[in-house]
This record gives sequence, C-alpha cells and structure tokens, in this order.
Amino acid sequence: MNFREEIQNMLRLTEKMTPIESNRIIFAISTIGLLIGKENLLEISHNTVIDLEEFSRKAYSYIDDKQGKEVLSIALSFLPHKIETFMFVNVIEIITKFDLKHIVLDLGINSDSSVRNEVFSISSIEWINSLVSEIFKTHGGHSIYNCDCGTADFILHMFNNNHIEKARGMVISQQDYYVALIRKYFLNQDLEIVNTNTFFAPKLKDKVDMIYCSYPLIFKYEKEEVAQMIDSWNFRFEFNKKYSANLLWIINALQSIKDDGMVISFVPDGVLFNGIDEEARRYLVLNNYVDTIISLPIGILPSTAVKPSLIILKKNRNKKSIKMIDASKIYTEHRRYVYFSQEDIEEIIKLYLDDIHSDCVIDVPISEILANDSYLGMNRYLSDTIENPIKLENVTDTIFRGYQLSASELDRLSLNEGEESIYRIINISDIQAEGFVSDDLRKIKYDEKKKFEKYIVEDGDIIITAKNSTIKSAIYRGNKIYKDILSGNLIAIRVNKNIINPYYLKAFIDSKVGALALRSIQTGTSIITITVNGLKEMKISLLSEEDQEAIGEEYKINLENMIDLMEKYKIAARHSIQIFDEARINK
Repeated sequence: MNFREEIQNMLRLTEKMTPIESNRIIFAISTIGLLIGKENLLEISHNTVIDLEEFSRKAYSYIDDKQGKEVLSIALSFLPHKIETFMFVNVIEIITKFDLKHIVLDLGINSDSSVRNEVFSISSIEWINSLVSEIFKTHGGHSIYNCDCGTADFILHMFNNNHIEKARGMVISQQDYYVALIRKYFLNQDLEIVNTNTFFAPKLKDKVDMIYCSYPLIFKYEKEEVAQMIDSWNFRFEFNKKYSANLLWIINALQSIKDDGMVISFVPDGVLFNGIDEEARRYLVLNNYVDTIISLPIGILPSTAVKPSLIILKKNRNKKSIKMIDASKIYTEHRRYVYFSQEDIEEIIKLYLDDIHSDCVIDVPISEILANDSYLGMNRYLSDTIENPIKLENVTDTIFRGYQLSASELDRLSLNEGEESIYRIINISDIQAEGFVSDDLRKIKYDEKKKFEKYIVEDGDIIITAKNSTIKSAIYRGNKIYKDILSGNLIAIRVNKNIINPYYLKAFIDSKVGALALRSIQTGTSIITITVNGLKEMKISLLSEEDQEAIGEEYKINLENMIDLMEKYKIAARHSIQIFDEARINK
C-alpha cells in the first residue's frame, strides 16, 4: 500500500471522505509544506489546537510575497473545516516524509487506481497521457494547447518529458483550475491556465504547434452555445445539424494550429460513423485533415463503457489516404480496470510509425472514404482480407426483420393455462451463445395468419440480432411440430442453397474475418444496430462448393456435439440435486 492509499483509508474510516477528497487534502498539505517548509508545517501542526483559522493565520506568517499568499489561500480552501486533531497531525507526519514537490507536480489528484468510479477530466488519465505525448513527440513542436486540461496532468507530463517549451490549458472546473494554478506557481515554466464557463471557446488568436482535445465524451449542447466559436472561424461553416460536439471541437482546433501543426482528439467511436455527423466528417476528409485513427480498447477510460478512438489530424498533408489502426486488443489488465503499460504504448507507436499493413493496420484511400459517406470506422475497409468476396444479398433468397411485437400484443397472444398451439415466438434470449436456437420457445396464439406468415423461419435460416448490446447469431434447425415466428429485434438470412451452404455461412460469421465484416456494417457502440440493408451490402467469402461442404459439415457436427454435451450437462445438473435424497430413500 502506498502512502496515499494509507491516508485515503484513514480518512475514509474516520472522516467519511472519498479518495478524491483525501487526495485534495494531501495536495493542499504538500502545497503548504512547500510554501512554508516542512519543519514549520510540523511545528504548526504540533503546537496548534487544530482550528483552521488559527492554522491559516500561522501559515500566512511565514509568507511575504503576494503570489505566495494567493497560492496558500487556494491550498487552505481544500482543507475541511472540521477534522480530528490527531488525524490531521497524523496525515501531516506521513506526507512530510516524502518529496512534497513531487506530490504537488507529479501525483494527479484524479489519476490513481483508487478513484476508478469517479468522473474526471480525460487529461487526468496517466496512461492515455503517456500515449498521446509519445505521438506528439514523433511530430515535434514547442507549444501546446490542451482543451479541458483538468488539473494540468497532461501539460505537466509534456513539460517533464521535455516535449514542449510553452503551454496553454483551458479548464472549466473551478476546483481543477485552482489545482492547475498551484502547479503553475511551482512549475516555473511558460504556462498559462485559463478558466472558462464554456467548452465552446473561440479559436486561439496565437496559433500553437500542437493541440490535444480531451473534452468530455458524448457532450450535449444547445445550438446557441456554439455561435461564438463558429463565428471565430475563418471559413463559412453551414451549421445544418447539431453535430457531435467532439467534431466541432476538432474543427475549432484546426483553426488554432500552425500550418505544420498537429491535433489529437480523444473521441467516442460513434462520431466516426453515425449519420448525423456525415457532413462534418466529410469536411475533415475532403480537406485532407484526417491523418490517422487509432481504435482504443473499451474500458481504457475508467468509469465508462464507451468505445473510444484517437483522431490525429494535420494540415498540409500530401498523403491521399488515411491510416487506420486497431489497437483495441492492446492493453494490460488490472483486476479492476485495463490500462496501457509502457510496452503497450511502444507497440501502438510502432504501428503508428511503421508502413507495414496487417489485419490491424490499413491505409484507406480518401476517395474510398468519401464514397462511403465519410465513414471512418476501420472495419468497413477490411474486405480485401476476405477471400473471393461477394455481397451477401447475391447468395440469399431473402433477408428480413422479425415482427415488431408490442408488450400488449404479446400479452394478448400469450396462451392461457391449458391452451396449446403449434406457433412459437423466437426472442433474443432464445439465441444461444453456442450458435443455435433454444427449443424451449414461448407458445403463442396465431389468429391472424396473413399478418404473421412472412415472419415464420425455415430450416437453415441464419438468425442475427438487429439491436442488442452484443451481436448474437444462430442457425435455425427446423422441426415438424412447430412453426416459429421471428420477433422484431432479430433478422433472418435465408440463403439460396444452390449457391451457398447455410452451415458454411454460419461458420464464416463466427470466424474472425466474419466478425470484422459484421462490425463494418454495425452502428452504435453501447447498443449495436444491424440493418437488413447493411447485411445485404456486407461482403462474405464465397469458396468452392467442395470447400463449403467440408466447412459446413464440420461446423454442423461440432454444433450437434455442443448441443448433445449441453443436454448431458443439464441431465447431470438435475441429477446432482437428487443424489442425496435418492440415497436416503434407497437406504
């Protein structure tokens, strides 16, 4: 356990403080110790009945300059008005054993592993800061602007690693602003911190070499809020829709960098492909600003399940393609979260710098991206890895979505006790992870045959989720007893069996390349949406009839083996709860 965790545990048990509240006290005491000296701090704490007013008066007596008094005033504001005397003294004694300047400048208030459930600025995440700073290092530059810099963790990281000579940070949180001001005082570098009440500040008057956009993800706003920012741009931008705020911030950043500058923006994946942002993406792609997109792992940003990416933008690019990197599988697992180790960062930087193409690195021509509605998701452009690609609609008889059944209609169609029916409904919960449809389906009345007839599935149909948190698919094995109806959150793919083996198609969908093909047509991140039209356009691999039969037969046998094993497991599980009772009866 490090000293901060020790203090956090003490204050949590005795003062009911959160880890961040404890970290602010640690930061404040370290700041006061730097201002007046460790010895004076210890003397005050030992000789004062802890009263914040008396403690403050004695601390002020050691400082002569105005700026130092202002910093002390901020630090004192972080201290609680009431705290047990012995606890306060104990905390001071622990802290003064360590390097106070290191605590103030290098230990982020919001960035240690004990505060994973808190919400704070992206620029406080140490492993993301390390990755972004390494990317900037490959480009070079002397000045940087960090939008929503929080407590200035990223800026300090850049100064500490000799990447910059001058920095400017914009912060909206008053508490974070005060922390950043204290750090500026002790840093002794060319640093300007600006407190603002809006995330839509106008472009910079003095352009910089690099800009890091670490704004909040999925930020909602009103149109009136962005007017001043858009009016500051040196080109006409038609604000036809409420585009994602992250894309507007990117465009604003491009107005604020030098001609040879670089912008890195941390964004939610939705802005790469959603429909509402198509025009804004088209502006960025058409003007050749987008240089590289790096897809990051889910969970790399603590406290959110949003899938993020880094967009790297440059002016005056001479390349006619955009590099796309899938780094979603590059991370190190902790028992409570995932993060980038130094080795992970080096691996991502190597992918960024090398010209080698692979399953996780491709260069996509700008012309192709523009032809695809400026879609910036990598998976749409991986079709060249598919052997003998063909559109799915060319090997199917039909692809249809199930019947949109309301809850009230389902209640009406549900059977009463003692009623029987040959008709059943297939729901998402009936799609098993192993790739088949459960045989324990809900029976329903079927009083309007014309209304539901087209939603009945047939043997060999591939069923896939239309809208769900994960993609689930199964092959339907028909039976002679029931007629099964597809519900509205599912899609059925009915293949032309003269062209393609359905079990072969299911094997393709389950494969790595098939999963990439599905990802290329999906929209949404937390709720994944797949459409009938998207499936029609999806590329699959059409192998020879002999290869299809061999793959399909092996898949079918394996599926039947899994079903058989699961049935044996159910029987064994039922038997396990009967063993004791049966033994007592037979005794």
